[in-house]
Amino acid sequence: MAASSVVIRVDQDGSGDFRTVQEAIDSVPLCNTRRTVIRLSPGIYRQPVYVPKTKNLITLAGLIPEDTFLTWNNTATRIEHHQASRVVGTGTFGCGSTIVEGEDFIAENITFENSSPEGSGQAVAIRVTADRCAFYNCRFLGWQVCPLFLGCKSFAGWIL
Repeated sequence: MAASSVVIRVDQDGSGDFRTVQEAIDSVPLCNTRRTVIRLSPGIYRQPVYVPKTKNLITLAGLIPEDTFLTWNNTATRIEHHQASRVVGTGTFGCGSTIVEGEDFIAENITFENSSPEGSGQAVAIRVTADRCAFYNCRFLGWQVCPLFLGCKSFAGWIL
């Protein structure tokens, strides 16, 4: 990690800088020019997460993916989000449990999950519409349409 990076800690018990992932993302300055590493303490974070286009260079980092979950239960026909539909979209495009629009996003050691039950319709674990994003040792769970990568520059490699 470069010396100019900023590190933010998230812990649901209140011992970090923030209790929720979204609060940490919201604290990143608009048009950010420094890598911001948001370290997530182990836990199940039941919340929709949104990284807007104006917040680049964000890293979400857990310890191991089996202990750090970002999960929510939106479907294409039922979206509950703290952002308006004009911001995140509607249908399959807007139902991601995690939505990444900020460029140069990195995730490591995290499980991204859509926890809607089987048969409930299209349900996206993560939707990425940004360039230059990387996922290291991450898991994508859900019963349908787990990751949805729509960036202008994408890599169609193996996702484990």
